[in-house]
Amino acid sequence: MSSFSRREFMRRSAVGAAGVGLLLNGKWVQLEAAPLPLPASPNDRVNVGFIGFGIRGNILMEAVKQTGQANLVAVSDCYQGHLTRAKERTDGKIDTNFAQYKALLERKDIDAVVLAPPDHQHLPIVLDALAAGKDVYIEKPMTYRIEDGPKIIEAARRYNRITQVGSQGRSSALQKKAREIVASGQLGKVTKVVASYNRNSSTGAWNYPIPPDLKNGVNFKWEEWLGNAPKHAYDPERVFRYRKYWDYSGGISTDLFVHLITSIHFIMDAKMPSSILAAGGILNRKDGREAPDTLDALFVYPEEFNVNMGSTFNNASTPEQGMEFLGTKGSLTLHGTSFSVAAENPREGYSYSIDSWPKSLQEEFMGMGNHREESNPAIHLEGTVTYKDQTGDSTPLHLLEFLNSVRSRQECSENAEVGHRAAAAGHMVNLSYRSGKRMIWDAASGTAREA
Repeated sequence: MSSFSRREFMRRSAVGAAGVGLLLNGKWVQLEAAPLPLPASPNDRVNVGFIGFGIRGNILMEAVKQTGQANLVAVSDCYQGHLTRAKERTDGKIDTNFAQYKALLERKDIDAVVLAPPDHQHLPIVLDALAAGKDVYIEKPMTYRIEDGPKIIEAARRYNRITQVGSQGRSSALQKKAREIVASGQLGKVTKVVASYNRNSSTGAWNYPIPPDLKNGVNFKWEEWLGNAPKHAYDPERVFRYRKYWDYSGGISTDLFVHLITSIHFIMDAKMPSSILAAGGILNRKDGREAPDTLDALFVYPEEFNVNMGSTFNNASTPEQGMEFLGTKGSLTLHGTSFSVAAENPREGYSYSIDSWPKSLQEEFMGMGNHREESNPAIHLEGTVTYKDQTGDSTPLHLLEFLNSVRSRQECSENAEVGHRAAAAGHMVNLSYRSGKRMIWDAASGTAREA
């Protein structure tokens, strides 16, 4: 490892930083951002339908509107209130479909669908959409079970349809720059990644408000929402707080960890961990939930790095969302919409380890000139290089890639294979947590087994 100056370190960091701001000598330097394109003419736009218009579906519709590349044709949901809100969002122009998503898929004037139903509905709706000839944007996690992934991959290939999975962080200029820095070798060999996603609020722990007007069979269709999940009496708690229950979701791992996993795979250019071991529990929020409120996992990757990943819903004093990439020459710490790069300063200290030797041997050893401090000089560097994303929410950029792919027929970067691997790693966390066993990835089958 050769030494280089602070100026050279910062020069390397600044190269290719389009879309982010750079902090040099305590001042932000505005770098060129990548704007959204001009709105397309109505005839050049993709005709889009939406299935699932809850919290995330509502956000995705607004993001599609921001791209200026789509006509919003129709929306389907099991709650009439969501459909009313979709009408409000589109000045009354969008068609609404009450709990009959297959009727939406039959429409010939829809090219692509944006899907954001609960996790347990992902597989049937995605397969139906692909069979209907629609290109699919599916919100993360792509799958509810690990074995669902190969089925979606096969269907996307068989019907020759575009698929994009919705972990939008990888479309940000920030994560693209982080990937570039890691690939350049500036951090040296990255052997460890520490990732976290912490919260400390009831709504952050999925206790979302429940609309006061719910009337089963009148403005809500329970049986259609339940789908293939185990039969259960009508319960609005399970609808609007579904991530708390195994019948409909994978909890922390498939809601939050999948975002972190997708980003780590992208930044590190990794495909899949070889093994995962997890532990956790419901340590505080004993409100009837089944999924844990605290979860930790160790990922081992064949690319020779490990990931320590954790989440709690009981403390948010550490950054809510963060990743640290620890390399032999430097570290990259990403929190929210910014990251910092700092050089590693390895120093050898021998006084402790050789103090038990006779003084003459200590002096002889220190005079030999072949120990690390002399033969491999440390990098002595002060300060860090800090980047801040100037492009805002990356969800419109992620959807823009999808819409462009629908028109060009070029594959999306977060296709079904990428989405499957990220979700599968999340499912392996849950399989380990629930079984108490270490899980091993089986690349041949695209599933996992106990060690």
